Amino acid sequence: MKPTSPPRRFFFAALAVAAAFATTAALDKGGTAYSKKNETSILTEPKPLAAATGKVGFAEALKIEEVRGLWLRVKTKKVAGWVFSGNVADEKPTLAPAASLTTTKASDTDTVAAARPLTEASKEFAARHHGASAQADIEWLDQQALTVKPDEVDAYIRDNQKGEYQP
Repeated sequence: MKPTSPPRRFFFAALAVAAAFATTAALDKGGTAYSKKNETSILTEPKPLAAATGKVGFAEALKIEEVRGLWLRVKTKKVAGWVFSGNVADEKPTLAPAASLTTTKASDTDTVAAARPLTEASKEFAARHHGASAQADIEWLDQQALTVKPDEVDAYIRDNQKGEYQP
């Protein structure tokens, strides 16, 4: 395979930047956003710890009335307020998210999918690649996750300015 030339790399980098801009540009005042989660809180102000004025369900349309950084002031027939832009999409989602992946707290998720028994072929592959202890590793991880409290996860996200706690 031939190495990528600088002009070609520049083209792909420019394409990625344009795609990112197009995604954010779509969430403009007067546009429509759609909730990506099974339940998205609409807040009284553009702050992560603000009180909720209500909640919207998966793929519910939200009319964008104002954009303030990563926050959108939105309105539906039933509720109005602020939502973190990471919780919405500019196109209506067609596939509902898996319940285990849409919890609001990382500590509430589990590893049910990963803990399913492996087929014989999968077990043989894992053994050849030093992954034979995957089931035990998952069980250990589940036990460790039980020691982390939801409030600790929230504090970490807030203190490290992740997600909706970004400045």
